[in-house]
Amino acid sequence: MTISLSELAHIKVTVHDADKAYQVLCTIFGAQKIKEDFVNSFIKVVHVGLGDIVLQYIEPIAEKGPWYDHLQTKGPGIFSLAFCVENIKKTVETLEKKGGIIPLYSMDGEEQDYVKLIPSEFLNPTIKTAYLMNSMEKLGFHLELAEKTMNEELTSPKTQYVTGSDHLIGDASTMLHVELVTNDPDKTYEFLHDIFGSERVEKEFNSLLDNEYMHAVHVNLSNVVLQYLQPITKPETWDGGTWGKMLRKNGSYVHNLNWLVDDIEETIAKFKKEKFKTIFKQQLTPDAETHYYMLRSLNKLGFHLEHGEMPTEPLPEGFFFTDLKKEIK
Repeated sequence: MTISLSELAHIKVTVHDADKAYQVLCTIFGAQKIKEDFVNSFIKVVHVGLGDIVLQYIEPIAEKGPWYDHLQTKGPGIFSLAFCVENIKKTVETLEKKGGIIPLYSMDGEEQDYVKLIPSEFLNPTIKTAYLMNSMEKLGFHLELAEKTMNEELTSPKTQYVTGSDHLIGDASTMLHVELVTNDPDKTYEFLHDIFGSERVEKEFNSLLDNEYMHAVHVNLSNVVLQYLQPITKPETWDGGTWGKMLRKNGSYVHNLNWLVDDIEETIAKFKKEKFKTIFKQQLTPDAETHYYMLRSLNKLGFHLEHGEMPTEPLPEGFFFTDLKKEIK
């Protein structure tokens, strides 16, 4: 059985201060809170819409639980990617038997924090247990899986994006990549292909990154592009940078998220006011008119930020797996 996933539902990010992370993204990109904050005795959750995705910022309150443990052992970072599946029981069985991935945590369907925000009349009456699968070592993030929460027999307005909006939120394109570090991108691709039917994508773009210092593999997981990088350190010239440091500390892990903006220099000026440091600045291609930047934002946002400017002309077909939804100027 190849597991079929829905489009990405949300990304859980564990941080020390969820409100501060939101405020930074709001100030720089115009991100918005899309739901009321959720608070219980263990965690505070702030739901942030940016571009076409939902970031669920998790701030542990109690000194126990998977989110607290993650923050203590790995520091701020992306904890899980969430998808819906048709049959949660068969999906979990397949991941355990075929992939060696076991549940890290489970909760009754109606106890899920985002489910509590859905009016009861719209809930799927047969919603089952949701699972957090322990896939960090293999994939660089945990897999959060659940069955569809909405009652499809009821007619409700559908929006273009999971944020609940028909428009992108803030000054951000659709998300381009989830960039991760790993010791063996090819082995990771083979695993994803075998379990989820994932394929190598963005081959032209991949060729720009794959070199003697970095081995790159772009692979899709549903509608998400996972950009796996293996830093190849050369002690006399390069220690792997932030990628090598992260890989040595945490093993497979998400390094950064990537969007495009309307005016990159204006965005960078906002980052400077927030005192973020630049990891690098360079051109995607030698004849590119603008630069793209990697910003050191892991401690505050739970991931580094990589972004450039929207192209003034259409890119070659297939250059990006994701269709850019912001208007071409």
